[in-house]
Amino acid sequence: MLLRDGVSIAFYLAHSHHDVAQRIEHALHVFQHAIVPASLNWYCDYEGDFHEIGSAGREFLEQELHSSQFAYVDLADHVNGVGDYRFIYNGQWRENPDSPDAAQTFSTVTFWLPTEFLESQGPVLVRELALKLSADLPFTSGHAGFAFNAQLSLMDVDEWIQRERLRHPGMDVPDESASLHLGNRVRGVHWMNFLGPPVLEELGGVDALREKLKSPGTTVTPLSEGRAVITLGPEPDAGDTARSPVLPAYRELARVLEPWMYFQGDSRPSRDAEALRRWERRFLD
Repeated sequence: MLLRDGVSIAFYLAHSHHDVAQRIEHALHVFQHAIVPASLNWYCDYEGDFHEIGSAGREFLEQELHSSQFAYVDLADHVNGVGDYRFIYNGQWRENPDSPDAAQTFSTVTFWLPTEFLESQGPVLVRELALKLSADLPFTSGHAGFAFNAQLSLMDVDEWIQRERLRHPGMDVPDESASLHLGNRVRGVHWMNFLGPPVLEELGGVDALREKLKSPGTTVTPLSEGRAVITLGPEPDAGDTARSPVLPAYRELARVLEPWMYFQGDSRPSRDAEALRRWERRFLD
């Protein structure tokens, strides 16, 4: 299987790897406990090849997670096509003297669940898991919701997603590399939208957001350390423009967040800029 639908949970951190390594390890343990009996038994090496975790794999992961500079950890439950469960962490070195843009790069961590997990465990448990993962992470922003999990390097897969993503606006197309350009901006609108400083402060805080967001089912929940999560309904919704209008709660939040939203075309030129613009502004235009 080269493509499947799933639930993606991602957080962006304006911190170097060495400042958040222990918190990332804790989040990984929380995730591993939540997905039992599934397990992340495969790891990706420096060449991009996956290997089953043994003594060499444990040593590799130990070195990455305790590196003083950069770290990259990619774990999956299997490697026969796209896995069901995945953990991807890209820890940056924001003090790198050889990179003038290092201070603008964000560390990012992503957790993958299959849709079957949501169906069997229910959206309440998935929401609770996202909140547990966020609890110890000093995120600037983050999100959780439906997404395409795919081998995007394959042309046929990429072309299929480009077509389907406009029909299902509630589905995200994950892009871990966005953290290199994201800064304090917010990457789109999702089922769960995590906001930290400075964006939440500039929006006026939790009370101001509650005044602006009136769609039924939308909740704004304060979190520790001046953060909050906006949840659009009791469960994620992929949407289907062939059957109904664009998701109204998602559109409402997009209008509120527009001044702080990240648009790839502004910093990363695309070969099909118009299609990208339509996708990124699907809740605005």
